[in-house]
Amino acid sequence: MASVGLATRAMRGTRHFQRRVWHQHRGLTQKTLDIVKDTLPLVAEAGTGFTSHFYQRMFAAHPELLNTFNLANQSQGRQQKALFSAVAASAVSVLENGTLPVELMEGVNQKHCALNVTEAQYNVVGEHILGTITDKFNPGQEVLDAWAELYGALAGYCNKREEELYKEAESKPGGWRGMRKFTLAEKTTRSSVITEFTFRPVDGKPISSYSPGQYTTIWTYPKGTDKRQPRHYSLISETGSDHYTIAVKKESQGLVSSFLHDRTAVGDEFDLSPPFGNFSVAGAQALWTKDADAPVVLLSAGVGITPMLSMLGTLKNGAQASERPVLWLHAAENGRQHAFRDYIVGLARAHPDDLTRRVWYNNPNSDDVMGSDNKAPFHFNGMMDLTQVKDMLPLEKENALYYFCGPIPWMKSIAQQLTQMGVQRSALNFEVFGPNEDILG
Repeated sequence: MASVGLATRAMRGTRHFQRRVWHQHRGLTQKTLDIVKDTLPLVAEAGTGFTSHFYQRMFAAHPELLNTFNLANQSQGRQQKALFSAVAASAVSVLENGTLPVELMEGVNQKHCALNVTEAQYNVVGEHILGTITDKFNPGQEVLDAWAELYGALAGYCNKREEELYKEAESKPGGWRGMRKFTLAEKTTRSSVITEFTFRPVDGKPISSYSPGQYTTIWTYPKGTDKRQPRHYSLISETGSDHYTIAVKKESQGLVSSFLHDRTAVGDEFDLSPPFGNFSVAGAQALWTKDADAPVVLLSAGVGITPMLSMLGTLKNGAQASERPVLWLHAAENGRQHAFRDYIVGLARAHPDDLTRRVWYNNPNSDDVMGSDNKAPFHFNGMMDLTQVKDMLPLEKENALYYFCGPIPWMKSIAQQLTQMGVQRSALNFEVFGPNEDILG
């Protein structure tokens, strides 16, 4: 799960930290920058062939790292594409702006902490990035030294930022570092494809709170592989409670999702990482405290509903609950696959003046009832078309924030629709389930 595009207003602290640490570690000479600039087109031309070779090389030398990487993303080529995009974006940003791409790097750092990435693993990655450059291009020692200097500066920044995140997670009341044993306490079917899982700590001690929209990481040994597999799942339980709850969609080819749905039972034990992730309402809360009328739009499709649940709960039931207007827009295949519908309808009934919900069913069942009010099961047939609710969108409000999560093609469509309506990119906040993807284009 990658988090991208946190609103500019919420990223000032991270940008300040990044500039400070980056300048401390950078020390890059103009000669190094010139060499990287001259050789970057070689890497770009190689494309995902470069990153595919890198992963093959690294896993051959360090097969134990297969216990940290998502095997499904590897087999589908998504991780290779994501790494190539990250390398290219980082290099271009350093060359053109003298800094790293802040939103991209913060999401990467958060994810690395969820996966317990260490400084030693950064050294392994650096070794095999340089080895891949040698294997592919054999450019000579001067070029290798320049890329080594650039990677060393990048790794130095990441190690320092991630150590801060580790310490922050560990120092919270009920916090920890690394993995912690939890017991599956409840397992509840929420739709034909989504099941809810509730975990409580084996030691019975308190657990850390989290910002709505963040995720935990569950570590499993699913059937079909002898490799440990981590997966990030958005937390939907009320923050500050004695348990963590996630909702998982069963994917047809999903190693971990199928395992969780079909082969787990109440009482089973799992390792969980602390909550991480920069896709949350935390950065906006200061703004909301000052501006009680700042509207929020929560858009989701399918299992992308999960991070939105805790956000909505905070906005309407949490300590900062208020009468600020919230527009809830969701897309599902049909009523049988529409998870948490009754919960959202209940919230809408409790907040008739400040929570508006509209739902699209792509292929409604014969017993799905379309309506026009807040209590209707669904309102529109087909894919989510924001022109159908344009009069409800706070397009005239400069302080409005938009959060969206769902399948990648759907997110690209939503981003395009909103920007075409005049919404600023800085107001768009989204979550990608899996490696980073270019959603905004």
